[in-house]
Amino acid sequence: MILKELEYKVISKVYKKLSPYTIKTPLINNSKYLNSIFNTNVFFKLEFLQNSGCFKIRGAINNILNLDKKQKINGITAVSAGNHAIASSYAANLFSIKNKIFMYDSANQYRIDKVKSLNANLQLTNPVNAFKDVEKASIEENYYFIHPFEGKYTIQGTASLGYEISKQIDNIDNVIISVGGGGLISGVSSLIKQIYPKCKIYGVEPKFANGMSKSLKQKKPLKKVNIKSIADSLCAPLHMPYSFALCQKYIDHMITVSDKELIQSMKFMYEYYNLILEPACVAGVAALLGPLKNRFVNQNTLIILCGSNIDLKSWIKHTK
Repeated sequence: MILKELEYKVISKVYKKLSPYTIKTPLINNSKYLNSIFNTNVFFKLEFLQNSGCFKIRGAINNILNLDKKQKINGITAVSAGNHAIASSYAANLFSIKNKIFMYDSANQYRIDKVKSLNANLQLTNPVNAFKDVEKASIEENYYFIHPFEGKYTIQGTASLGYEISKQIDNIDNVIISVGGGGLISGVSSLIKQIYPKCKIYGVEPKFANGMSKSLKQKKPLKKVNIKSIADSLCAPLHMPYSFALCQKYIDHMITVSDKELIQSMKFMYEYYNLILEPACVAGVAALLGPLKNRFVNQNTLIILCGSNIDLKSWIKHTK
């Protein structure tokens, strides 16, 4: 049974509410030559073109649209290594809402500057203390916590991406999705499976930030994940029950890729598409060029290119 708040008719309404504030990002197919390289009919969902440069804006705005008057006055708080912080700052700035945005002190300077440019009340913190800091702000200062990958409104936001995809493609056999905390894959898959029940959902994690793979094996969301990868957007330090339960229900397979494979895929996307993409964004490409290669012959395979908040200097540093 699908959760009522994630039913197709509910998400269609969520999508309409979000539409004035989000971009309908392109979904493209590939040339015969590039399909021959991937050995499947590949489609890319270009969600990195979304406002704030990432899919995270969907969940951030959906949370804000569901705040009551008192919560709007109190403001919002959020925490992340970058993309969710940028999205929450964008949303707070859009609706002129007070905020306290926490970012890891190890975060990429480009992302820190982007948050600052959005007039955010930015607080840098150690990754170990980040979630404690945001919880404190939520409890003691009454900020509404917009979770990066947990909760009804956040997941409805990512489900709206699945809804948009369903309106752009007629038939789909496989969807490959980058996995960090699990917010993107849980929302998208919950919607896609309603429209294409036979579609297979593949989640992709870095080899040394594979918390979802471990959580699924242990049949519970891990409260602590050891993380080490250049794909910092996929380095969630823990997993949460709501999104995990959806992942448990809808993910068909989890795949891991190495940092080397991520780097090779960043280069590949630049060479063939002239795109400068962050490591997390190309995880699906790395999987299709690596562990999933030749698995989907004569099938329609969709990769969500989920975000690209990266500057040229950082991209060059990664790909040297």
